[in-house]
Amino acid sequence: MFGSAMKSLFKSGAKELKEKFSNAEEEDEFAMPLGLRMGAAVDIDTLPLRMHADDLHIPLPDETIIIVAQGYIDLGDGAYVHRYYTANDGMVQVLTKNGMEDQHVEEITLFAPFKSYYPSSEGEWAQWIAKGGKIGLPSFVLQDGTEYERIWFDETDGYAEPVAFWESVYEDPESDECDEIYHQGMLYGRNLDDDRKNEYLLISAESYNDEKTVEIMIGVDLELATLKVI
Repeated sequence: MFGSAMKSLFKSGAKELKEKFSNAEEEDEFAMPLGLRMGAAVDIDTLPLRMHADDLHIPLPDETIIIVAQGYIDLGDGAYVHRYYTANDGMVQVLTKNGMEDQHVEEITLFAPFKSYYPSSEGEWAQWIAKGGKIGLPSFVLQDGTEYERIWFDETDGYAEPVAFWESVYEDPESDECDEIYHQGMLYGRNLDDDRKNEYLLISAESYNDEKTVEIMIGVDLELATLKVI
């Protein structure tokens, strides 16, 4: 579990996530900070980001997005990550602390899928998640040469173990049934310029039932004023 000194899931060195997600209160199962929920339409004012679009790798939405699924990650100490998925596997991610109402929102991040890998052997999997594997190295370089530095465990020299956590994903707001996805991930980032948005690279080896993939997502911070939920 994160200690009380944890400042932020995405901007501090993460130590350890709780092994399993659970809810003590039924009414918490579909908490709706900012009014985000399954079926919601979300308009994002991307103008502040488009001013630097040539430097960003993330594709910015140019139309209203619809939330089709909702995920939860329990960080412990009253902190939760809420993930609101779109039909094209993008997501709006919200971090709340000490409550799940609007005033408890600490961060809002937009993520878009970048690339998926399907390792077909133990050796190929080891290249990603074994000790010294790609998920956990001090930096990650895309094929075009763009380099992202590790944000989690940023003060650790050399390799750092991927952060393991469970995510509960709901697709029906009227049902208690959910999919449990096991992640082994690491967050990387790069500074575009002092006056520009950071860009994040979230890499996760995901296990769901008998399916295993490595997913790479690219993200940027969103300001509350740029988000309109209908």
